[in-house]
Amino acid sequence: MGTTVGAPRSRTLAPPAGVAPLAGYTVAVASDRRRHRLAALLEAAGAKVVGVQAVRAVTEADDTVRQITAQIPAAPIGELLVTSDFGFRAWVRAARGWGLADRLVSGFGAARLLASNPRAADALREVGLSEIWSTAAATTEDLVRYLLAQRLAGKRIVIQSDGIGVAELCHALGSAGAEVLEVRTYRYEPPAYADLLRRLGDLIAGHQVDAVTFTAAPTAEHLLAQASADHNRERLLTALAQQVPAYGPGPLTAAPLRAAGVEVATPVVPFLEELVALVCATVPQRAVRLQTSTYRMEVRGQAVVLNDELIPVPPGPITVLRALARNPGQVLSCADIRQAAPNWAGVDDHAIEMAVSRLRRTLHDGELIQTVMKRGYRLVVG
Repeated sequence: MGTTVGAPRSRTLAPPAGVAPLAGYTVAVASDRRRHRLAALLEAAGAKVVGVQAVRAVTEADDTVRQITAQIPAAPIGELLVTSDFGFRAWVRAARGWGLADRLVSGFGAARLLASNPRAADALREVGLSEIWSTAAATTEDLVRYLLAQRLAGKRIVIQSDGIGVAELCHALGSAGAEVLEVRTYRYEPPAYADLLRRLGDLIAGHQVDAVTFTAAPTAEHLLAQASADHNRERLLTALAQQVPAYGPGPLTAAPLRAAGVEVATPVVPFLEELVALVCATVPQRAVRLQTSTYRMEVRGQAVVLNDELIPVPPGPITVLRALARNPGQVLSCADIRQAAPNWAGVDDHAIEMAVSRLRRTLHDGELIQTVMKRGYRLVVG
């Protein structure tokens, strides 16, 4: 008779000291560029990052930008935030083509001018504007932090947007009471190569990443659309709902996945540092922790922390170890291990035997995993 495979035990144990919070975990980053700043922040927390460019930007000042441009002189502007020199110059060029450039620049006259970096400040100076403010961090997020610390009710803010992530920042300012006009001089399309999204969908559906972070709504929308085209949508949604937690900077990013029945964790404010802090606080909660009289163990996504030593473990052996650690001291048959492991229904007994052998070599302790003849395997706890 097989052993019932239960829920993880001892999850209330303290995490290991001296090991980075995301060490041993793989996190996917779906963004609008090959290398996003979010990837560097996650790597600093110990994660292995798989970056996927899920959307691409095409420069275009459309009718929406023209309408906003025409509105700007109609009422006083409290703040003008320029996120990029390239985008601001593209906006001014488009305004010249519409015959609105002079009115646009004059409409900025009474506003406080905020530039995300020195190049953005130079673009403002090129049209005759001065008295430009910036922050030491030279990021758009830092300027929005500064604005959110002020009273914004009734204030009119114009933001020249340089990326899809700015939408969440605008939403936060609007929620704080400001009237926000976001000027997007780009439109967004799926990546040029569908294989980029297909690869991300396969990684998630196959549980080959431990979490996925989306930087804006289009990254999630394009992933879902590609999964539908590949007839992989249900597998993808099941993995996101049960095995691979999804994260985003705010409610706009979360909306497409929530509409599909997937919960998305978001920080209180839509800043990348807060998003990474949320990932660091919640992903390790999924680890299986165990403490005995002779050792401490924490089974992470792609590694085990054994007595505060981080040991990378291959996918097959880590799957076996996770099943055994969830049932310490109990004998698990090969059938029990298959039942406990997602996507292992077709794995035969010999493959499990080989995974156990490799696990023993990886842990440098042949006695930690015991073989009980004709019954199965167990994790020693005494």
